[in-house]
Amino acid sequence: MNPLLNTTLVHEHYRCIIAFELFNFSKITLKPESLKRERINCYNQYVDFLSHLYEFYIGLIDNKLKPEKNKKHELYNPNLELEKYEIIDNIFNFEMEKLMRNRKNRILNGLGDDLGHPIEFYDCKVPKEFGQHFRIIRNRRNHTDYRRASNDFDISLMDFYKLYHKFIYILYHESNWLWTVDVEKYEWKAIDDFALEIIK
Repeated sequence: MNPLLNTTLVHEHYRCIIAFELFNFSKITLKPESLKRERINCYNQYVDFLSHLYEFYIGLIDNKLKPEKNKKHELYNPNLELEKYEIIDNIFNFEMEKLMRNRKNRILNGLGDDLGHPIEFYDCKVPKEFGQHFRIIRNRRNHTDYRRASNDFDISLMDFYKLYHKFIYILYHESNWLWTVDVEKYEWKAIDDFALEIIK
């Protein structure tokens, strides 16, 4: 892997960690009487977490999703000519199904579950819209899309959380063991140079 891409992926994963920590703090401290600002920040923190997680996985996928000229992606596109975003939606679904299956198999083989869930937690079908809805939520965060302000369209952040948070958390958790670094010891390149320059 290109060393600069590796650093960028580590950074994207770090941004994901920070957003998730902020969201979890909001989630446990929010009360019905909390200020609107605190509720809006909770929304922002969760959608930031999703966006960074999505971008992290896209960085990994794009690094692998470069077929030879005129060669189709047979695994994800066996019979149809799909757009790249549709292929990526399918990859997210396949990856999620694989992670759920692997976690279930660990329990069946007596290895237990490091998240403490029973086997029934993993014995479910990943909704076929998972990858598509993940992309939609990421796009709404990154673009000025009027549907962000309504719960009446294809998927709202509220519905996304209810339907998919258990899957999202597993995607996040599975990436932590390899991509979490010691921030102080890691070589951040230009990402660290910025602050060093502006404090001169």
